[in-house]
Amino acid sequence: MKKLKFTLVVLLVLTAAFFATHCQHEDSEAIPVVGPDPVERGDQIITCTDCNTVPAASGVWYHDKAHSNVEWETQYKEFGSLLTGRFDSFFMTSLNFDEANPSNISFEGYVWLNSVNTSEPARDDGCLLVSFGTTNDLTDEAQNRATLKTKAGTGRYSTTDAGFLIDADITFLGITKPITVKMFFAPKYDIGTSFAAGFNSEFEIKKADFLPNDTNIGDVIRIKINSLMKAKK
Repeated sequence: MKKLKFTLVVLLVLTAAFFATHCQHEDSEAIPVVGPDPVERGDQIITCTDCNTVPAASGVWYHDKAHSNVEWETQYKEFGSLLTGRFDSFFMTSLNFDEANPSNISFEGYVWLNSVNTSEPARDDGCLLVSFGTTNDLTDEAQNRATLKTKAGTGRYSTTDAGFLIDADITFLGITKPITVKMFFAPKYDIGTSFAAGFNSEFEIKKADFLPNDTNIGDVIRIKINSLMKAKK
């Protein structure tokens, strides 16, 4: 009987040792770490001057205003829910995009401030225009413009994603401040009668720089620019 008990104990010890060794072996296996795919850069060039004019000739890039817009968001009263809106009148003055040589990237554009639209009429026609220092009857006057213009030779690849970084100046309410724009590029694609390419850009401005006495918005305003470029076949 003692011999049988001893044998059972030995078997249990050996079995436990086997499973312990087996589990340890599996846990020690090297698991390959798969990182993000490397960013692939192309060599596309998209350029236009007087970009808002639809050209008669094929192969000439222009700004498709109907499918572009400028969006903004900020917090209400600094701590409240988000206020969001867009500018319906967005104009691209010039664009030079060089995917392979980002230092060549440049662009200039502007919005009409009184084209702001938050889908709330009581706000759009009231205090919002007062904050922007404009009125409904203005169009292309300097008072009614907010302009964004890049600084020559500052374009560069982002080191964290597929974007591009470009330094620029924004002029709003007669005040000009430097900002950095992050731009993402949707490469040229065929849409039937035309080719299209997209640019989605984003940056932030500070309330203290432009509207220091405004008590209705948060300290930071985030702005997104969605630009669609087209070229007839």
